[in-house]
Parts: sequence; structure tokens; C-alpha cells
Amino acid sequence: MICYSQTAIWAILVPIIVAFLSHSIAKIPRVGARLAKAACILASYFTLFCVLLLVFRAEYNPIQTNLLSISMPTGVFRISVYVDNLALIPGLFSSLFGAFALTYNVNYLSPQNKAYKIGWEFNRSYSFILLFIGAMLGTIFSGNLMGMLIFWELVSICSYVLISFWHKDTFCLRASLKCILMTHLGTLSLFVAAIVLHSVTGTLEMLELGQKIPLGHPVISIVFPLLLLAALPKTVQFPLHTWLPDGTVAPTSATVLFHICGFQTGLYAIVRFFFHTFYMHTTSFPFMPMPSFFGNISAWSFFISLIGAITLIIGALNGIVESDFKRVVAYSTISQLGYIVMAIGLNTPLGVTAGLFHMVSHVLYCGLLFLCAGAVIYATGKHDINELGGLSKLMPATAICSTIGALALATVPLLSDFASKYLIFHATLEVEAPFFTIIAFLGCVLNTAIALRLLHSVFMGKITSPNLDEFSTKDPPVLMLFPMIFASSALLVFGVFPTIPLNYLIVPGVQRLGCPFHLLQMPSLIITPTGFWNPAIVAISAFALSLLFVCVITYLTKKAAGYRKVMSEDMFKPFLCGEDVDLLDGVHAAHFYHALTQVFKINYVCNLLDADRFYNALSGSLSSLCGRMLLLDVRRYHTALAWFLLGAVFVLILALL
Repeated sequence: MICYSQTAIWAILVPIIVAFLSHSIAKIPRVGARLAKAACILASYFTLFCVLLLVFRAEYNPIQTNLLSISMPTGVFRISVYVDNLALIPGLFSSLFGAFALTYNVNYLSPQNKAYKIGWEFNRSYSFILLFIGAMLGTIFSGNLMGMLIFWELVSICSYVLISFWHKDTFCLRASLKCILMTHLGTLSLFVAAIVLHSVTGTLEMLELGQKIPLGHPVISIVFPLLLLAALPKTVQFPLHTWLPDGTVAPTSATVLFHICGFQTGLYAIVRFFFHTFYMHTTSFPFMPMPSFFGNISAWSFFISLIGAITLIIGALNGIVESDFKRVVAYSTISQLGYIVMAIGLNTPLGVTAGLFHMVSHVLYCGLLFLCAGAVIYATGKHDINELGGLSKLMPATAICSTIGALALATVPLLSDFASKYLIFHATLEVEAPFFTIIAFLGCVLNTAIALRLLHSVFMGKITSPNLDEFSTKDPPVLMLFPMIFASSALLVFGVFPTIPLNYLIVPGVQRLGCPFHLLQMPSLIITPTGFWNPAIVAISAFALSLLFVCVITYLTKKAAGYRKVMSEDMFKPFLCGEDVDLLDGVHAAHFYHALTQVFKINYVCNLLDADRFYNALSGSLSSLCGRMLLLDVRRYHTALAWFLLGAVFVLILALL
């Protein structure tokens, strides 16, 4: 008989314990490094096994137990565990990609990688990736705010350490500092919210908080902004999103983890707080004016969705003009997180279901694109997509996986992103919000441009880099290919059969929140309040249309090739103003994106919307203020003591008043 409460505790503690022990294991002569790596990888798969047991357990009642209880003079210090269907959604995919990241890490951080000089020895990426997994599960499985706070901050610390992995690089140190400052701001906000809530309710248990605060209580106006501010850096939402692209300087295995798994803590917090704990308080806010344009939602729900919509557009625009492979994927990640927050912010059962399904889809294809980016960097030693090209001939398996990930980003049918965005569109139509429907459609167009540019620049055309060794450039080893192939397969399966994750994972999680919600009425048909969709029919239709499209393109290409044989280059030259006739051979992405930057001024728009400009100005002002404050420095001990006592008396008087 399996004790599921103990299984949940072991899922949290085992990766944390092994992470701390791994450095001692690594000191064993000769075999220490291999043993430490093996211990970390085995611990990650053990954690995944524990989470799978929780997912497939026979009893579906939430698991409630105590991880730690200490009696103190002020009361009982308790870290409780609460695991329900909602918590298992991010818990499953965090542990899955955590295990994949450690598996991928074996070959990626090795002398075989052309981008870095690193040996086979054990390094801190293994232990901190494992610690990250335990902290993630601790955050998601916490039953009260005290436990969530501790693990929440531990996730931020792990992100800081992993980003600063190449600590001799100044940019890496700056990126890690930006990460810890922004994410710590969220932790501080959550800490203040916990203090305020405890002072009003006398408890930190999340299931009791909403019940002990009456509707219309003024504390809600304080707590809600604090909770949202706590989630913004974790969900990478505007304006606290700029740390994520800079964080791509970390090793790809680590980048996959905190880019793809770390954000799930913030999304989980938004759903748990605003759709579960304080659901009645959220919906009791006044409704938005102009409901025919902004929808029949409360002002607070609109504000959350608006932040997601802004993030969606900003991330997509920056992804179009970025040239670093991993930064392009990072900006597309930010854009997709905007989709998720926009859907969840609607605060309807369909909106939350669509957001959670898109979260699953996003984990799969953005994780896949990061893994493919790492494979390209591993094989070529290059990060800039303008220095790549024609890799489909040298790295066919990586090219196929990247194509699946890019097509998912472009919302192509047969892939899970199409199904999740289909539900997002229906969620916006359900609340009659054409504003968010337009934003969602614009995001699809921009992300399609990102996907096509990525595929064309890296894998299509001819090999453009003169320094690329065609003989040694090949697909990565099996340990790196395995996670990529698994994610690609899952994208296809969840795209053709989206009822699998919806029926068995996502809808039960939404229903556990107390919503009498039924999205699915039969295995092959998804029914929403605004229509229905049969995934099998769409899959067959999309396949037929794709086949027709390929036939037409093939026919036109052959006809154009025959026409070019008839027309000579000399006959064409006068009409091309002396340009090379080869320019007519196909669509060249460089010219298209040159037009975007020069005509539509996307670079200017991205620079205008860059939140880092404000942060840099603020830090400069603070530095200047600190310089001026040095003029007040008191050199003598007795004078300094007198000033200290005077200040203490002043603070005491203020406290008494």
C-alpha cells in the first residue's frame, strides 16, 4: 500500500538532500565525479517517479500533511503540504524537464561542446538543477504561505547561481544580479502580503485565507497588488520580464529549467490565489466600462489580462529583431507567457483551462526549441543565427525537432499549440472581449514571423559560415537527442489528441477548484460555450491542405526552373539594375527583416518599450544619491553614537504615536 503523503514529501526532500550530498560524493578519488552525476540524475528520475505516482493514484482527494512543525513561543511554525490535481500539472512537467535537463547536461557540459572549454568533472550545475527541482515542487506543493515563501526564494537563489555559472564573464554576473533583484522583489512582496494576511486572519493556510476575509474588506486592496507583484517576475510579465533574455547566458540545460519550469510557480500562484483562494473577492470587483470591447469581466481580472496582453506583444516584437538563438526563444517564451496570463486573468473556468493547457503546450515546444538551440551551439559553437544556415543537411534530427517546435510556435494545426490557442480564443469570445481576441490574433502573426525567421536562418538555404566544419558538425549524442525527440512526439500527440491532457490532467485540476465545469462531452469532440471542435477532423483537413500546398509549390518550382533555363542572365540584368539574378531564386529573410527594421521601425519600438531604460536611470539616480549621502559620513565615534541614539529616540516616538 503506497502512502501518498509520504510520496509527496519524498518528492520534495530527495532532490534537496542529494543536491547537498553530491558535492561530498564528487570528492571521492577517481570515480567521485561520475558517482555524483549519477546520483543527481537518479534522484531526478526518482522524483519524477514519485510525481507520476501522485498523478496516477487511485484516490483523487487532495493530500494534506505536515512537512515540518516546530513549537515556538509565538505559536506553531508549520510548513504544510497540499497536493491536488491543480498542483500536479506544473509539478509533473517541472520534474519531467528537470530530469531531462540533467540527462542533457552530461554531454552538453563536456569537452565535446565546441562553444565552451569545460572538462568532464562534476560542477555545480548538477546540484543546483537538482536543488531547483526540489524547490519548485516545494513551492507548488506548499499548503501555507510560510512554506511557499521559503521554497519560492530558494528557486530564485538557484536561478541566480545557474545564470552566473560562467562567473568569469562580466555579463553573466550582471545577468544573475538582475535576476536575483527582480525575483527577490517578488519574494519581498509575497512576504509583505503574508504579514498583512496573517495580521487580519491569524493564519497562513491558503485554504483558510479567503474564508476569513469578508467581501469588500479593505485589506484586499492591499493584498491583491502585492500578490500580483510577487508573481510578475516569476511569470516574466511586463515590466519585470527583462531578466529572462539575459539569463540565456546560463548553460542550455539550466536555461531550459528556469525558463520553462521556473515560470510555472508564478502561474500556479496566480491561479491558486485569484481563481481559488480569493475567487469571490476577485469577481466582486466592479466590472469594466465598455463591456462590448473589454468584456464582461471585473476590473481586477481585466488588469491581470492587460498585463499579459502587453507582455505578449512586447515579447513577440523583441523576438523578431533579436539575433541570438537562445534569446529569440526566450522572447518567444515571454510572448507565450503573456498568452497564458491573459487567458488566466479572464478568471473563467474556460479561461483558466485554456491557460493551463497552453502552459503545458508552451513547456513542450519552448523547452524543445531551447534544447535544439543547445544542440546547435554544441555542434557549431555559434549563438548568432545570422552566422548559421543550411544545418538541415548536417543535423537532420535536430532540424526535424526544431521544425516541429517552430511550427507549434506558429500555431500550425496537428500540434498542441493550435489546440491551446483555440481554447484561448474561445475564452475571449465567451466573455465578449474583442480587445483580447485582437491581441491574441496579432500575437499569432508575430510569433509565426519569429518561427519562420528562425527556421530559415538556421536550417534552410546554404551553409553561410566560413568557419563551420562540415565534417564534425552533426547531430548531438543520444542523451541530448532523447529529450528533444520526446518533446516533439508529445507535441504531435497532444495536437492530434488534445483530449488526453485535457481529460486526465487539466480539467480535473480546474474542477478541483470548485468549478462545475465540463469542457469535454465525448472523447473526440471539444465543446465550448461558443462552438465545438473535432481534433481528428481538423488533423485530417490540415494534412490534406498541407499535401495540396506541397504539390502546388513543387509544380510552380519546376515550372520556374524551366523558365529560368530559357531566360538568360544577360536579358534579366537591365531589369534588375545590375543586381545578381540569383536573388530571384527564393525568399530571403534578411531582406524581409531589413524592411521591418527600416520601414516599420520595430527596433525603435522595442527600444522605446524597453523597461531596462527606466531601471538603468533609477540605478544611476540611486548611485548618485549614495554618493551625496557620503558627505554626511561622521568620522568620530562619539558623534556617530549621539546621532544613532537621537535617531533611535525619534523612531521610538513615532512608534508610540
